[in-house]
Formats: sequence, structure tokens, C-alpha cells
Amino acid sequence: MPELRTGSENRSGKQVMDKQFLQKVEAVRRSALEKKKAEENKDYQAIDYDAPIESDKSTIGFGTRVGIGVAVVVFGLVFAFGDFLPYGSVSPSKESAVVKQKLSQEEEAKFKSELQGFEATLSKSPNDPTALEGAAVSLVELGEYEKASTYLEKLVKVIPDKAEAYRLLGEVKFELKDYEGSSSSYKSALSSSDNIDFEVLRGLTNALLAAKKPDQAVDVILSCRQKLNEKSQTRLADLEAANDNGVQKPQDIDPIQVDLLLGKAYSDWGHISDAVSVYDKLINEHPEDFRGYLAKVLIKLLGDYAISRSLSKSFSTIKIEGQELS
Repeated sequence: MPELRTGSENRSGKQVMDKQFLQKVEAVRRSALEKKKAEENKDYQAIDYDAPIESDKSTIGFGTRVGIGVAVVVFGLVFAFGDFLPYGSVSPSKESAVVKQKLSQEEEAKFKSELQGFEATLSKSPNDPTALEGAAVSLVELGEYEKASTYLEKLVKVIPDKAEAYRLLGEVKFELKDYEGSSSSYKSALSSSDNIDFEVLRGLTNALLAAKKPDQAVDVILSCRQKLNEKSQTRLADLEAANDNGVQKPQDIDPIQVDLLLGKAYSDWGHISDAVSVYDKLINEHPEDFRGYLAKVLIKLLGDYAISRSLSKSFSTIKIEGQELS
């Protein structure tokens, strides 16, 4: 029978892709450092950063190289870390919570067959939780979100403390552009579990941002971050004891991901200085992690772009001698 982790499993491919992207960035960073070291050894002199840059007609211009480099970095950031980085005026509704994958004919036939079996059970036992869960997941796989939402809403009434059902309902509601319903479902998923699921936190953040409630998104992330810090302090001694006894340390939420999500929420809210402060804190506390640096660069690029567009609009309305500039 299908399981409710469908959404997260579909994101596993993206996580692998993110890892590959990180490895490529690290390789580029090492190559740049080696090249710089070789040039310094060759010149045997300190670099004067204030000296004017000599143009070389046989190569691509410096400004062009910088522009290409920035474009590559920005594209890589958006591609690999779209859920964490600031996106300015880009609508979060474009971020689909449920990852759509085209089914093969065999897979489609399989899900339809399973759905018929679950619906046959529901015709006799309308509140059967296993059948409700199976039918909902099958419908999500088939892309029938409206009907899946109906089964999931019934499932959470039958089993009100099933966090996974609320999570999938939140994803389905987001797909249906019901952002209020999506955020409500994600909040129920958070409250139904003693632990904080990062996928739920990220889904709730995106739903609140799509609903134009960035202030609430910031509050939720700050609250979760505080709870994570408190748990980290209280569990430190237990984890050390567990490690001494050979017990595997449980996987915690990556605090850097939480802070990147917070910076994204601040950015959408228009609190750019707060977002930059979050990224500065990341850089100071985790200087070996490049994500804080790249997020800060991107938000500044977005800020410069917004200022440029604002100035362009202002100049376009200036009139000289009764004639409006075009």
C-alpha cells in the first residue's frame, strides 16, 4: 500500500542534486584557491587591489567575466537552494509543494487498481483509516488533488493525531492554491508531533508566504528555532552518554537550513536588514559553510536590481521642457 511519505520521497532526487551542486561548487573553490596561490608565487609580490585593472584585448573583458560569473552563481543558487534563498518579488505560489512526476502506463494502471480496491473497502467501511490513507496517496500520485484532499480531511478526523496525514494535506492544499488551508494543515502537523519536522516547517513557511503573511512565517520559524535550541541544550548530556555507549546519534534539523529559511521569510517581508543580519550570523558562526555567503550575495543583488528598477521608473516619468523622457 502507498505510504504518506510520498512528497518527501519525491524530493530525494532534489536532495541528491543539491549534494552534487555543493560538490561542484567546492571543486571550483579549491581550483580558484590553487590558481591564486600559483599566481602569487609567480609574481613574488603583494597584490595591489587599488591599482587600476589593465585591459587585455585578447581576452574577455573583466566586467563581462564578472557578469557571467554572477549569472552562473545566481542560477546555481536558485536551482539548488530555491526553498531557502531570498526571492524578492518572485511569487512563492510558483513553488509547487507536491513534486509532479509523469507516471508510466504501468504505474498509472497500478495506482488506479489500488485506488479501486481502497474505494471498494470504503464503500463498506467509510471510516477505515488504512483505506482512507491508501486512497489519498493513490490520488496524489495520479494528480487528483481535489479528491485526495477530501479523503485526507476525513482521515485527520478519524485519526486526529496523525502528523503525516496533516503534512500531506498541507501539500495538497498548497497545490490547490488554498494557502490558508495549507498553512492550517501544516500547523496541525507541527502540533501533532513532539519533534519538529523540517519538511513541515518549510511547507508551512512557503504556505504563509504565499498567503502574504510573512510576519507569521517569521514568528513560526523563530519559535521553532528557539525550541530546537532548548532541546539541543537539554539533550547534549544524553547524546554524549549515548555516544559513549555506542548508540547512534539521532539526526537533528540542520540549524543552517532553519536560518536560511528565516532569512528568506525576512526577505519576503521586506525586512532586508534583518535577513542580512541572519546571514551575517551564519557567516560568523559557520565560516566554513558557503551557504551564508551566497545567500548574502544574492539578497544584495536582488536589492541592487530593485533599486535599479525603481530609479528607472522614476527617470522615465521626468519631464524636460514639457516632454516626457522615454
